[in-house]
Parts: sequence; structure tokens; C-alpha cells
Amino acid sequence: MKKKILVTKKKQSIPYIVICALLLLLGACGPSSEGASQQPSASATAISRPAPARPDWRGRSQESDRQLVARAQQILASMTLDQKLGQLIIVEYLGHDYQGSGLQEMVRDQYVGGFMYQESNHNFDAPYDSIDAVAAFSKQAMQDAKIPLLIATDQEGGLVNRLYKFHGPLPSAEEMAATGQPSYAYQQGSQAAEWMKQLGINSDLAPVVDVHTVDPPVLETRMFGSNPQTVATYAGAYLQGLQDHQVAGCLKHFPGLGAITSDPHSGLPVVNRSLATLKQIDLAPYRLMIPKDQPAMIMATDVLMPAIDPQLPAELSPKAIDGVLRQQLGYDGVVITDGLYMRGISEQWSLSEASVMAIEAGNDLIEGPYTPSQVADVVSALKAALQQGHLTEARINQSVERILLLKLHYGIIH
Repeated sequence: MKKKILVTKKKQSIPYIVICALLLLLGACGPSSEGASQQPSASATAISRPAPARPDWRGRSQESDRQLVARAQQILASMTLDQKLGQLIIVEYLGHDYQGSGLQEMVRDQYVGGFMYQESNHNFDAPYDSIDAVAAFSKQAMQDAKIPLLIATDQEGGLVNRLYKFHGPLPSAEEMAATGQPSYAYQQGSQAAEWMKQLGINSDLAPVVDVHTVDPPVLETRMFGSNPQTVATYAGAYLQGLQDHQVAGCLKHFPGLGAITSDPHSGLPVVNRSLATLKQIDLAPYRLMIPKDQPAMIMATDVLMPAIDPQLPAELSPKAIDGVLRQQLGYDGVVITDGLYMRGISEQWSLSEASVMAIEAGNDLIEGPYTPSQVADVVSALKAALQQGHLTEARINQSVERILLLKLHYGIIH
């Protein structure tokens, strides 16, 4: 099995759809029809590959955004149900054998929306311990994909430094904030983006926006500070460094792990704070950053906050995702789950059960499967939920459209 590194994701997301005008457009866009065939349609297969980096999408006109929405809907209308369901899944893989690990099958035949590089899964073991080798691996996967992939990692710096093998030690979030210079965090995000692009990585499941409020902190040095405004300032700078250089960033871990006292990889942590306190501390970075920094993605995690939902972990809770994140905080971008193999989830629900619950709750991307059989089980469970009326195709289309728009915004699809 996979080694886990202290909290995150995933073991250690995944554009934002983002301009206000575009967000308004998304709300008005109805679901598109799907193709009847279960084989790749000609138009879906013909989707073009990543283009060279283009200007920052924040400077795009409203007309350009309308064109992107129209393009996303055009792609969506050409997709089969299997392709749509595959887009909802971002996978990991064990070892470094593209075919033998099952990654090629997941990409080529199961149409997954993307995959993650994880050093703890031995993805960067020799001979994939060089920039050129990883870049070639990424290119091969892209060539096999019917729809270009989100290729992600967790690159925070400090303890969670996925690029260590290639670039050595890097400052942690705590160290970036200690400089007193947001420009330094921006520089670190920019440099990380350039390095990731060399590897063929187009999405970073960072930065952490948890607020450090208990000692000793489970996340150690991975947080930017104990004040929500400080966190928003430095995390926002790092995020913009990523996104200004065409790498989709991801705020995590919603709704907040700054007050936990146990590792979510080992069980389900509980944060017993009032809703007023959660809004003042844990949710504050999201309230500040969503309109200002337009994060490409937000990662929901497995923490129980009884003030929001006394029964379900946040990433499986409609009250947390659809209620707080989408309705109250106004986020209409891509929401990705944390690793659904983590014990806070897996001790109570199977991967397939949790995946269906995650989509029902309002997430768009499921992170956790790492074999073709697991992907097949998740897809079967989603199809069963559709047949039973627990999910609708309109709901699936909503998530797929968000994912396609992310890929369009960041030049992954062009």
C-alpha cells in the first residue's frame, strides 16, 4: 500500500472558472445532451492537446469567457456517459510502470480526468528521477487521453515538497510568512509553477489555508499563520504565483484543519467550534480569497464539524459543500475531495460509497482510486446512483462542465 505523509490530500486538488461574469454564466447554463454511444465520439477524441502558456486568464474579456463556456458545452455535448463519469475521477498509481501500474488503462480506456504524481507512491523512483523522464511520462499520458488530463501533485514546500528530488529543499508556508514579504511567497509559487511545467504538471494541490490555532499543530509548518488575514495574504500570493504562470492552484483543506489534534490519515478528527467561531477563523481565508484570488480548485477534507454537520465529514456533507462553500461563500469552481482512502472515510464507507456521496454533496473531482478495478467500481456505483435517482445527469453535467472550463482556462484544452 501507499505511504502516507502527514495530512493533505491527499496524501500529500485540481482554474478557476472564474471571472465574475463567467460565474454568472455558469449558473445560467443548462445541462447538455450526451452522446448515445459508449465509444469515444469523433469530436471528443479530436480535442486538441495543451498549447503553450498564454496570458493570464484574469485579463480575458467577457466575450472570451462566453466563448469558453460555449466551447465547454460543445465538448460536453459530444461526450458519452462513461467519458463524463471518468472526468470526475483523478487517480494515483503505484510504482513507476505506466502500463503495469494500470495508469495507462485508467487514462486511455476509463477516461479519467487526471492523475497525481506522488513521491510516496514511488512515482519518482529511478529511472523516473529526472526531469526529462517525468516530462516524457506526462507526455505519453496526455497522448493516450481522449480529453487532456489534469496532471497534479502536492507542492507546498517545506515538509510537503514533491519536487525535492529535482530541486532540493524549499521553504515551508511558515517560513514564507516569516519573511514578512508576500512577494517572497509569490516568487515561490511562480518558481514552483515553472518547475512543475517542466515535468508536465499543470495543477498543484496547494496552498494550505488552514489557520494555526492549536499547539502542537498537526500540520506543523504547513500553515502560513495564526491569523486568517495573514493566511489569506501569503497563501493568496503563493496561489497567484502558480496561477499567473498557468498552473491551476487549490486551496485546502476546507473547511479547515488548523484546530485538529489528530492526523486525518489515522481517523476522523472532530472540531467542536461554534459556527460563529468557524466563520471568524477557519472559513475566513475562503471568504477573503474566493473573490480576490479566484482559486482554480478547493479541496474538501474529512473533518467533522458538528456546527456545520453533526453526522457527515465535510467532504461528504451537502451542508458543508453545497451549503457553506457554494451557497454561503459563493464558490462555483472545481471542488476536489481529499484522498478518499484516508481512514476517517474508509473506516465507515467504501471508496465507491464515498465517491457517490462526494458527488451528491457537491464535489466535482473524486481523488483516491489507484487501480483500474477501483475506477471501475466507482463508475459502476455512480451509474447505479443515476439509475436509482440519487444522482441526475444534470448534476453530472454540472461537474463535468466545471472541470472542462478549468482545463480550458489553463490551456490544458485549447
